[in-house]
Amino acid sequence: MTTTLRRLPAATGRVTGALTGMLAAALLAGCGTPDLTGGAPSPAPVGQAAASSATTPGTELTPEATPSAESTGTSEAADNPTPDETGTARPSGGSKAADVAFARQMVPHHLQALEMARLAQTRAGDPWVGQFAAKVATARDTDIRTFKGWLDMWGAEPLPRDHAMPGTQTRAEIEALAKLSGPSFDQKYVALMIKHDNGAIKLARTEQAEGAFEGAKALAVATATSLGAEVKELKKYQALLD
Repeated sequence: MTTTLRRLPAATGRVTGALTGMLAAALLAGCGTPDLTGGAPSPAPVGQAAASSATTPGTELTPEATPSAESTGTSEAADNPTPDETGTARPSGGSKAADVAFARQMVPHHLQALEMARLAQTRAGDPWVGQFAAKVATARDTDIRTFKGWLDMWGAEPLPRDHAMPGTQTRAEIEALAKLSGPSFDQKYVALMIKHDNGAIKLARTEQAEGAFEGAKALAVATATSLGAEVKELKKYQALLD
C-alpha cells in the first residue's frame, strides 16, 4: 500500500477524473486520510547525500534498499566530517576546528624536527648532540603517527611540508645547516632547535586553550611539557658552547 501511495501522482496524470475519484475513495477507505503536514522527508545529511550521488542515474531507491538512521544506529555524517575547500575538516562528535588545525600543523612541524635530527646524527661533532637528536627523532615519529591517525579519522590532510609556522625554519636555513659539520653544526643545530621547540610549545598551548578533543588536548599538554624540558636542556648545553 505504501508503494501505491508513492506512485499515485504519476498514475493520476493518465486516468480520467472519474477513475481518479474512485481510486481516491478506495485508498481513503483502506488507509485513512494521509498526513499532509509531515509527509515531506527531511534533508539528508551531507554524508548520505554524497553517497546518493554515486548511485546509478535512473535507479529508484526504495525504503528497503536505503538503511535508516534507526537501523544503522549511527550517522555517517557524524563519524566522517567533510573537508571544506581549504582541506580543513569540519569535525563533529567531540572535536572541533582547533583540534584539526593543531594536528595539521604539528605533522609538518615535527617532520622538520625529524629532518634536522637526521642531519645531527651524521654531522654533529659532539656525541651529546647526536644522542639528543636520536631521542628527538624517536619522540617526534611517534607523535606524527598519532596526528596522522586523527587526521585520517577527521578526513583532513596535514599542512604542506614547508608551511611557515611558529618556530619553523625556512628551506634555505635547513639547506645551510646541512652544509655544516662538527662544532659549527652543533652550535647552529642547538640554536635552531630552541626556536623550533618554542614554536611547537606555542601551538600546543593554543590547542590546550581552544581544543575540544580530549586526546589532542592531552597530547598538547605532554608536548608543552616535554619540549619545555628539551629547551632547558638545550640552553644548558648552549651555555657551555659560549
